[in-house]
Amino acid sequence: MNFHQYIEKMPKVELHVHLDGAFVLDFLFDLVQKYGGDPEIKSITDLQNWFVFRDFPHFIETWFWKNRFFREPVDFEESAYQTLQEFSRQNIVYLEAIFSPWDYKESGVNPTDIARANQNAVKRAQSDFNIHCRLMVDITRDHGHEHAMDRLDEITPFLGEEIIGIGLGGSEQRFPAHLFKDVFIEAKRRGFHCVAHAGEVVGPESVWSAIKDLETERIGHGVRAVEDPELVEYLRIEQIPLEVCIVSNIKTGVYSSFNEHPFAELFHKGLLVTVNSDDPTMFGSSLADEYSVLYQNMNLTLPEIRHVQINAVESSFAPMDEKRKIKDLINRFWIDNALSITND
Repeated sequence: MNFHQYIEKMPKVELHVHLDGAFVLDFLFDLVQKYGGDPEIKSITDLQNWFVFRDFPHFIETWFWKNRFFREPVDFEESAYQTLQEFSRQNIVYLEAIFSPWDYKESGVNPTDIARANQNAVKRAQSDFNIHCRLMVDITRDHGHEHAMDRLDEITPFLGEEIIGIGLGGSEQRFPAHLFKDVFIEAKRRGFHCVAHAGEVVGPESVWSAIKDLETERIGHGVRAVEDPELVEYLRIEQIPLEVCIVSNIKTGVYSSFNEHPFAELFHKGLLVTVNSDDPTMFGSSLADEYSVLYQNMNLTLPEIRHVQINAVESSFAPMDEKRKIKDLINRFWIDNALSITND
């Protein structure tokens, strides 16, 4: 088998994927038709073309555009269920997925109903497809910091086996991390894992703030850290995981090409980097595509790619016994299939 086929078959772990951006395209198209449609979306091809972004602000604008077609709890549950089914077909065996229940205010759906719907989808998918998903709830910068504690209170009753943490996504340049310091400290006190997008659109100062103000356990993206040698050294020593999303960074204009992207540099400097798909449907990509970029465009070797794969397991919030089982599955795959890869 060629490398991409090999990677598709390989057991994979995903730590940075938004359920809200990983919907099955056919399912969203059906929702567009169900709720009155959009005159510019007459086909699946039209819908695919809609997700071509000029820059990061345009991506955010498009994000909220598609949200208006999710209007009932069943829309969320079925979308998440179908997404996890698709991930299982891609041999993703474990993931920690982000969702943003407060992004649907205009649709009138209660955030707690969205949380419950996603919980149900996760349970159904694990039973039906043997894929294990844990959920991170995005407090979301764009909704402001003034009522962030209210959002934490709203989601706290759901803390448990399926919902394990909070994140901070959205417009990094408009809503800096330090504004959310109090809510992250309180979330950690309540038992939530804490992650934050930083160093994607804004430079190293955003990553420093996520580390110092939010005490985040992982950094979503974090690639702009490369611009500060002191920060790179700090991340290397402390081994704070970076959830890198290469294709996303290209599609939103953070970097203009794979050659410009710093993933390989960060990896070779010893940082704890993982590779992730972010919003795979919106970016027309997959986790296997991200791994293929490492091999075909960034010249990582097979042992290095295996290292990145194990990084994802180690950086996850899965219990230690579950991590061991996943690593055993990965190691068994490499032993059984290492000689089957070709350069085609």
